[in-house]
Amino acid sequence: MKYADYFTLALNSLVHRRTRSLLTIIGIFIGIAAVVGLISIGQGLQSAVAGEFEKMGSDKITIMGGGGGIQGAMTSLIGSQLTKTDVANIEKVRGVKLAGGALLKGGTADYKGEKKTTMVIGMPTDTMQKIFEDMQQVKLAQGRCLKTSDSHKILIGSYFADGMYKKKIGLGSKIKVNDVEFEVVGVLKSMGNRMDDSSVIMSLDDCRKLFDDPEAVSMIYAQTQVGAEPARVAERIEDKLRKTRHEEEGKETFTVSTSEQLLESFSVILGVVEAMIIGIAAISLLVGGIGIMNTMYTSVMERTREIGIMKAIGARNGDILAIFLIESGMLGAVGGIVGILAGMGLGKLTEIIAEAALGSQLLKASFTPELLIGALLFSFVIGALSGTLPARQAASLKPVDALRYE
Repeated sequence: MKYADYFTLALNSLVHRRTRSLLTIIGIFIGIAAVVGLISIGQGLQSAVAGEFEKMGSDKITIMGGGGGIQGAMTSLIGSQLTKTDVANIEKVRGVKLAGGALLKGGTADYKGEKKTTMVIGMPTDTMQKIFEDMQQVKLAQGRCLKTSDSHKILIGSYFADGMYKKKIGLGSKIKVNDVEFEVVGVLKSMGNRMDDSSVIMSLDDCRKLFDDPEAVSMIYAQTQVGAEPARVAERIEDKLRKTRHEEEGKETFTVSTSEQLLESFSVILGVVEAMIIGIAAISLLVGGIGIMNTMYTSVMERTREIGIMKAIGARNGDILAIFLIESGMLGAVGGIVGILAGMGLGKLTEIIAEAALGSQLLKASFTPELLIGALLFSFVIGALSGTLPARQAASLKPVDALRYE
């Protein structure tokens, strides 16, 4: 028999039993859809975040309050555990070109009697301003940046300006932050997430006065000197802060991270999430595989006489084996194709919902050829493997016994 004959016979069998075939592929379809949809979002998110870190530059080091690594630091970011003294000590570390602190606090913003909770960011307005703007992706849509001489001036996020309040806020508008009046001098471009786009940025001095916390620093950014290795400089900063803050190694109340370390930490978290998703999807694929096996066993029983006739007119065991393996593989492949299309739809839908509900532009589905081709091949292999035992049973049937089967 020719290879084309194998596919023709397998396809005819699937079409003849179309209802059973459609029900059989549901498990494969759900599993592949989940894998493609969610992994595409993960890949897109990882690519977007990597792009943001690349814009920041590899010569930047971030110091945050809170021990227990990057995750611990992020959870205690609003709580100020760093001080101006820490900034001064970091500036003295060999390999550090510049260092400066920023203050993050939760506050209330009042515009014409309408009050909203917002994040208030105190930004340096000295030589560290450009570095802070690069790290925080601060880009103006309207107006100007803050100046060293500014007092009671603020920048507002894109959503804060248009969408957060009933009335649109423009340049020159007066906003009361914690009952203190500030003037809007700049509106920022969207940063890609609702939290940042709803924030207020003021000078570090104004922020400290507003919250009556003259020594407070939530996070510190440091830029390394040309030729200095960021990882080595980060180690020196850790050593310096341990000594000046009188803290033991392993019990620090701060976290020092290079741009590469931040990206690696994010990738590890994303990898764990992806592994969990794949694990859940694997259960669906296993159920789908069992469904294919059950369908193929039923098909062998129903077609026993047909197998006997084929063998009687010259079909070999290998021919019968190939027909049933291809049939089960095609069940898997069809489930894979439908699952891939559904997964792409799921990924795009998640992207649209994230942008509409959260204002996030980081959740972009990325459908790489490797992901799509890999999903299709994997679904075919699952189908073929699930049909191996039924195919072997069909191939081992003796023509005489098969022809006698009722």
